Amino acid sequence: MAKDSNPLFTVIIPTKDRADYLHHTLRTCSLQDYDNLEIIVSDDGSIDHTREIVLEASRKDPRVRYTSPGLSVGMRENFEFALNQVKPGYVLALGGDDGLLPSGIRGMLDVLKETDQEMLAWPAPAFFYEKVKMETGQLVLPIESGRRIINARDFLERQAKKLFYVGDSESPMFYVKGVTSTKIVEKVRSRSLDRRFYSCSTPDGYSGIVLAGEVKSYAFSGEPFSIHGVSPTSHGVNYLASNEKAKKQSEAFFKNAGHIPMHGELANQPYSPLITLMTTDYLLTAQDLPGWPGRFSPINYKSVLLKSLEELADGLFPADRIVRELNILYRIAEHHGLGDYFKGKVRKIRRNKRKVLEGNAVSPKRIYLDCSQYGVRNVFDAAYVAKYIYQFASKSNFSTIFKMMTKSIGYRLRSLHIGAHFPMESEWIDNY
Repeated sequence: MAKDSNPLFTVIIPTKDRADYLHHTLRTCSLQDYDNLEIIVSDDGSIDHTREIVLEASRKDPRVRYTSPGLSVGMRENFEFALNQVKPGYVLALGGDDGLLPSGIRGMLDVLKETDQEMLAWPAPAFFYEKVKMETGQLVLPIESGRRIINARDFLERQAKKLFYVGDSESPMFYVKGVTSTKIVEKVRSRSLDRRFYSCSTPDGYSGIVLAGEVKSYAFSGEPFSIHGVSPTSHGVNYLASNEKAKKQSEAFFKNAGHIPMHGELANQPYSPLITLMTTDYLLTAQDLPGWPGRFSPINYKSVLLKSLEELADGLFPADRIVRELNILYRIAEHHGLGDYFKGKVRKIRRNKRKVLEGNAVSPKRIYLDCSQYGVRNVFDAAYVAKYIYQFASKSNFSTIFKMMTKSIGYRLRSLHIGAHFPMESEWIDNY
């Protein structure tokens, strides 16, 4: 790590049309007790009052800065533009509905100093705004402990086997759940002919994969320093929703992402929101960078297809979305001579009738809080509640919290209920 005891930290916030949520995101940033901090909001041509929100925040806090790449360049280009504004030091990215925990920047610096690493990851809690996951807001807090050094090669190998970057708490992506030295960002850029950092259609998980390949190790903290916010404007929420407004927002995102196909080994198919396919695309794209030192075992494409089908069977995707993803997966299967194998798996798999966990509950890995009971209405409130709970948890064995376990058990039993075939499965099979 650099010997500078007071390095510059930069938070980039690429955003579009999230003004009401961005207001609370900026509140979490402005209350950071670290002066050598820059907060860069990169506005992708918003038509709401995003600019006014940022300018008002900058009048109160000179660390906040507004910039824009122009009109509707798309998420990837907006992330790249924002990253180009960053000066040497450390960088992390937030979405326009995410946030920092109180003293988050100072906490990051403390761990980086203590471990003498240039990259740090943590398991970020998630705050779901009202009517996103359930009628009331919900705060989900992962339970981890301690600090440790992660072997980067082990992380990449695990991703090549599990193909699920979202579920890996040790992922060093610097989108919400990590921070990295700009020196490592520059190493990635030096391998690209056009000096780009982001090479995939979605920038979040790719950063974790490609950065892990540039280092031997990085730090991990069980205590988080930031928080995911999930609002009605979130792309993943819109893709899974069936109402017309969400569909239009989702289609606009696909239009911007669609011109960047997935890797050739994924049959150059258009962007897919399946975590399995995104993880595979990240790994293969990073591997193609000239001289990239990351290493992992060859991808098993039968595993890719099966894990993707298991995602589709999870009970969250609307029927019309399932058909789109099945078509993409079938073309990938054909590319690897696995067309018949794939059709056979589609015939056998069943959908889970999964229900959303509501209310308060605890599992061995997470705490769930119904925010309506605690007056938590936005990501700013949620950041403070999360900070308080983690401080409490560090001095507790969770024994009192496990009284809520009954509800969790009921949820687990409901999640195991097996349902019917994919909707429209027979129609899809008949077409092939």
